[in-house]
Amino acid sequence: MRGEREYEFVGVGVFAAAGDGRFLARTLTACGYRRDEPGADLRRLLAWDIMHQYSNLTWWMRRWPERRRAVAIYGPTSSGKTVLSLDVCEAASERGLRPVVLNADSRQVYTGMDIGTSKIKPSEMRGFEHRLLDVAEPSSKLSLEAYAQMARDELASLAASQDALPVLVGGTGVYVQSVLDGWDLTGTGTLRRSLERDFPRSDVKGAYHMLARLAPEVARRVHPSNYEAILNALVRRMTGQAGNQMATPFAFAVYGVDRGEAQTDRRIETTLDAQIRDGLLEEIAELDRRYRLVEQARRPGRRRNVASQTHGYREFVRVAAQAGKAIAELDGADLAAARAEALGHIWAYSRRQRSWFRKLGASRIDHRSAAKTIVSRLQ
Repeated sequence: MRGEREYEFVGVGVFAAAGDGRFLARTLTACGYRRDEPGADLRRLLAWDIMHQYSNLTWWMRRWPERRRAVAIYGPTSSGKTVLSLDVCEAASERGLRPVVLNADSRQVYTGMDIGTSKIKPSEMRGFEHRLLDVAEPSSKLSLEAYAQMARDELASLAASQDALPVLVGGTGVYVQSVLDGWDLTGTGTLRRSLERDFPRSDVKGAYHMLARLAPEVARRVHPSNYEAILNALVRRMTGQAGNQMATPFAFAVYGVDRGEAQTDRRIETTLDAQIRDGLLEEIAELDRRYRLVEQARRPGRRRNVASQTHGYREFVRVAAQAGKAIAELDGADLAAARAEALGHIWAYSRRQRSWFRKLGASRIDHRSAAKTIVSRLQ
């Protein structure tokens, strides 16, 4: 099915993604093949270039246990992922499945950042279980290593229940990819912290130049100003990420919600205005009270809170710091300036998000009638 990510052996076909040589070697070994057995020379097998063409080569070998189906829903901010995921949960529940939503948004993992991240409220969950929300404090960044481990643990837990259906939902492409591909990032946190020291956020150009030297083909796919994406790419490049994959108990069908650039921009503006009406400034003021966001913004070079680096929060904090005011003291002109800056940043971010459709192999879907179609394909 288009949009599914299959990396293990299904039946007698071999499907391998480009560069997954070491992963394929581990998979063959897991299937019972050993280097010391006659005719089981993994080096000769891997030399046949099957990792570079998504080939389907017939090999008579032990069948890899069939994996259960799961759903991943990806899309830019304000595209309607949450509503679609709930509709999918309802359709799956009608078929006797127990859907569990797994968050793949890199800001909804933080406590206290609710309104500005459009985090779903318990009253909006329609009775379905949601996991990987509010698992960290914004005083320090949750590493990709930690998130990937949490996600693997959740999938292992759900695999023990025969009726469980994971529904992965989020707009952080690297989070989604880490779950789909079973990234094992154990030990990479130390490397990332070292890179952050060598290339602080103020030296994003230096980090990008380093990536361009090490992996020019990867650098061409990363925005030169996207600090987090650049560091993630450097870590994967320096640790040989393609080989650090683990077999996952679920095969995800990946769907992308795409309303087009113009409609997405309008929805983002509507969402931001609704957030402001619903108490975004009060939420930022509370985060400022707890973490001194404005004070941090006035002192460049200090390690900043995650909220101060998040679109929709950081612009109001920056304006307050520049004006020498508390968040609650911002006047109409201050709020208008921060709102305009936030819109520009979120619009630009949504364009980067849309570039992940191809990377994730997502099937773009019509959000108005997709839920029942998605669930029907699980069988």
